[in-house]
Amino acid sequence: MRWRAHLLFMKNIKILVWFSILLLLIPAIPAQAAVIKTAVGVSSAFVEKTGTVNLTVFISSDEKIAGGSLDILYNSDQVRINANDVKMTDTLSPYLSSGGSDAAGNVSLSFAKSTGSVIDGTVMEVKATVLTLGSGKVNELKLENVELYTEQGKKITTQVIDGQIKPFTGKEKTHANPVANDKSWVVTLNSSYNPATLNAQAVSVKRGSIVVPVEVKGVSATKFRVKPVGTYPRGTYTMDITNQLRSTNGAKLSKPVRFTFKVN
Repeated sequence: MRWRAHLLFMKNIKILVWFSILLLLIPAIPAQAAVIKTAVGVSSAFVEKTGTVNLTVFISSDEKIAGGSLDILYNSDQVRINANDVKMTDTLSPYLSSGGSDAAGNVSLSFAKSTGSVIDGTVMEVKATVLTLGSGKVNELKLENVELYTEQGKKITTQVIDGQIKPFTGKEKTHANPVANDKSWVVTLNSSYNPATLNAQAVSVKRGSIVVPVEVKGVSATKFRVKPVGTYPRGTYTMDITNQLRSTNGAKLSKPVRFTFKVN
């Protein structure tokens, strides 16, 4: 099959969009001694005006974690998060855990148990309301005091990924032709990505404002596949790839990518 490629240059990122392969180039930086295999982050969300957005807090690790804590700091003049807007997920059900918001700029989470377990998924769901003052602005969600420990009390080295609530200002591309309802997309990067950052926070698919369940799975050190859980109903979809996807060196996309496609 013949492929046609169009090369676009941006300040810190290059993007190649092929007929059915989205190719992202992450800027190369000097190699680190070792890849940080544990990531803790809060998702980003795109919103053009005021309104409510759903955020998630995730931990992805191959270490056995016995406990930890974190704080998310935000500007309460621009974003409102009440105590009942914070919900723990079943991921931390084996742990004694607590979490909530003081509605004054801080969301907290802490958890612990006597033995360690591998944690890989969403640990907290947060509903945030963007206020008039924050409309059209970048609202930072900054993680502070992030600490994870093994059952022996050893602190786990962690890559911390902050989030943002902001209008979408990234690169947009539309696929020219309708695709099958079980379409699988392969994303290729020019350098290895950190598997701990490959998750639903970094790569998501929506139909309008509805998040569509997809499976995001690594194919190789530089490729991953995005496919629906089941099939896509007829309609128009957007795949967002945020700069929360990191390379093994910690490099990130300078701008998010939004890829639109249509299903017959």
